[in-house]
Amino acid sequence: MFAVLHIPDFALQALLRHEPESWDLPVVMVDPAQTTPRVLQMTRAARDAGVTEGLTPVQALARCRGVIIRHRSLKQEAAATDAVLQCVSAFSPYLETTAPGTITVDGRALAALKNAGAEILETWAGRLAAACAALQLRVRVGTGPTPTVACHAARWSDAVRVVTDPVAFIASLPVAALDPSDDVRDILHKWGIQRVGELLALGQAEVADRLGLEALALFAAASPTALRPLRLVRPEERFEEAFEFATEVETLEPVLFVLRRFVDQLERRLEAAGKAAERLVLRIQLEDAAPIRRELRVPEPTRRADVLFRMLQTDLEPLRTESRVAGLQLTLDPVRPSQRQFGLFEAALKDPHQFQETLARLAALVGSDRVGTPVRNSSHQPDAFRMVPPSFDSARAPDSRRVAEILRATPVRRLRPGVPATVESAGPGTPPSALRSTVASARIRVVLGPSRSSGRWWEPTAWEREEWDVETQDGKVLRLNRDATGWIVEGVLD
Repeated sequence: MFAVLHIPDFALQALLRHEPESWDLPVVMVDPAQTTPRVLQMTRAARDAGVTEGLTPVQALARCRGVIIRHRSLKQEAAATDAVLQCVSAFSPYLETTAPGTITVDGRALAALKNAGAEILETWAGRLAAACAALQLRVRVGTGPTPTVACHAARWSDAVRVVTDPVAFIASLPVAALDPSDDVRDILHKWGIQRVGELLALGQAEVADRLGLEALALFAAASPTALRPLRLVRPEERFEEAFEFATEVETLEPVLFVLRRFVDQLERRLEAAGKAAERLVLRIQLEDAAPIRRELRVPEPTRRADVLFRMLQTDLEPLRTESRVAGLQLTLDPVRPSQRQFGLFEAALKDPHQFQETLARLAALVGSDRVGTPVRNSSHQPDAFRMVPPSFDSARAPDSRRVAEILRATPVRRLRPGVPATVESAGPGTPPSALRSTVASARIRVVLGPSRSSGRWWEPTAWEREEWDVETQDGKVLRLNRDATGWIVEGVLD
């Protein structure tokens, strides 16, 4: 048994997959890559208004003043192809991309379909059509004993067609099902041949004598028994959705509306593949500027659409673009969902996604360079650190020896920024003897120091400092710092 999944007007369906409400409108699709763009495919509303294939956009507007002209999108066709292949691969791993929008499935190796009757085959084909309908694609499914019969059943059915008598079915098809050339079609029409059965009754040799080699191709396409090997393909693990706006947008609401549909579709695709999203890459195509690329790491791999959408919404709320948005492309990096057993002294965040969202909102308020975990740079310069994104892995219990070392150290309350001070001393490099500042004003009775340090002397950002730990007569213990700008009180030692 073979099954063929056919998507009529595939290019148009891929274009309107994320805006199904447009199917009720007079929409026509043209290819801007052509020298003279002409109408390739259209909705039923446009056809009812008098628009036909081959018209130029001006002629289509003359037939229907309200017609909506859309450009063909190869990115959206590629995304739709990947989505369909991933969906069908859940039913059978033996797939062939016969043509754009046409996929052939070899079901002979499926145990559930061996010696299956028409009712079981129809149920299986209906499930396949329903799975593709969830991807916002209108499909036709046909089954038959050969790929050719199944392809005819899919192309010339309304939804699902199970062929049990291939000879009678092929004979009942119109001659147009064999895709004859225009000249041969006219000749057959003059002969009065309307059905394939009438053509087969004439005999292959007799028809070939009059029509030439094309007659052999017609009889081969009408064979109910001919088998051919399938050119099997394996669906790529590429989870990507793309969309091009008919009119560039300036506000965030249309962008979020499309992104919500993106993540809904990707959730279904990830679920069918048994995968979760580890990273999001959003590419925003602008009208008159370079595209914007946003990359988001998912704290805990997930396929939940609401979580992925919240991450995108939080990241885009503070975004301001130089020009209007012309298109979107969202790519997910798939990974198998992680399942691990935590140790006795390990713990995980209760909701790492909510924590990530909170961090993103803080970054939008104060800046991304001010949110994260401070990490010391490889330098002896005080306050030389950088902010790194927090790790969402399980938090390990702190080392008890490290905790003891920290507790034994003398705590310092840093003053940020340092408080300017006037210090009396016998001369440069001599210990300070008195101090006047807003923190303390008194004579100094105990002095420890100096502790000198410097760095990056080979660069314009060279630094040099001199630290003193002092105790005033009123009992305050302070840390003083002297650099090229003067003295400051840097901290209070408790």
